[in-house]
Amino acid sequence: MATIKDVAKDAGVSLGTASKVINGIHVSDNYRERVEASIKKLNYHVNLNARGLKAQQTNDIAVIVPTLLNPLFPPMLDTIEQELARHGKRMLICISRNDTNKIRHYLEMAKNSRVDGIFGVTYSRIDPILTENMPIVSFDRHFGHETPCVSSDNYAGGVMAARILHEKGSKNLLCFWTGADYDCEPIHRIDGFRDYCSQNKISYNILSYMDYNQVDTGFMVASSDAYSELIKTTVDNNLRDDHFIYDGIFTSSDHVAWLFMRELQSRGINVPEDVQIIGFDGVPISGSGLPLVSSIRQPVADIAKTGINLLLNLIESGHAESATDLPVSFTEGCTTRK
Repeated sequence: MATIKDVAKDAGVSLGTASKVINGIHVSDNYRERVEASIKKLNYHVNLNARGLKAQQTNDIAVIVPTLLNPLFPPMLDTIEQELARHGKRMLICISRNDTNKIRHYLEMAKNSRVDGIFGVTYSRIDPILTENMPIVSFDRHFGHETPCVSSDNYAGGVMAARILHEKGSKNLLCFWTGADYDCEPIHRIDGFRDYCSQNKISYNILSYMDYNQVDTGFMVASSDAYSELIKTTVDNNLRDDHFIYDGIFTSSDHVAWLFMRELQSRGINVPEDVQIIGFDGVPISGSGLPLVSSIRQPVADIAKTGINLLLNLIESGHAESATDLPVSFTEGCTTRK
């Protein structure tokens, strides 16, 4: 079996240069091309276990997600796996179902050095002491000042949703919020929505329903019954002469936007002619690539790449800064007017 020394000798470069190419560190194009050609010629493969023993690392990264039913997470995991593989790391998928005990067990894996670090997607409240002195990067949630967080620009997303609803003719807006609590970046979507409406003197209301440490939350997607009942009550309470008093709705997720659309249409209220709706995430209908609803799209691939690179920096140097301003965009679907 070829070794890195064989690769360096065949390529006519130093051992250090060959190592840089293999580990994704920048070298000149000429050196990189020569090393890559030798790797292919000699059928060289990185020995991850040997590398881990030498560096006292496992080369395994745990990725915690609440579920695979939410269509936001599979493409995120796909990008994470590619990014880790590029750095010679392996991904362990941990499905928590937002169960605090499960999450605590996964965090202990890192503390016991069974994995090198954790990329965490969780909407449960976690005792900050569990994440102390641990290489962990979180998506959306803040565990403490020492834990870097990666997220899209949620505030800009709230501003964008209110602005687009208004520009497309809606005059009385509703922000319908379910899910994440005040420890999470997504709550800033409400701030952006509120500020835009206030600054532009647009009539608006905000209805907020928080999930606190529940195993089955709106992020699990399969739990439609509780949210459907909540939306049904909201519609009942805001009907005047068979008309919904709000003509523009911004929801906390695409799933909630879809539930709202279904409830309004069941009452004979036309979407988007009578009421426009914008969700958040930008998830496509399975198999079609078409948007489920009009939505503020999160840059899922950028979130995954940025989060993993923050984590690798944290493992290597012990320090990494949060990145909570990754740009969002608007995806036109069937719930806003053209």
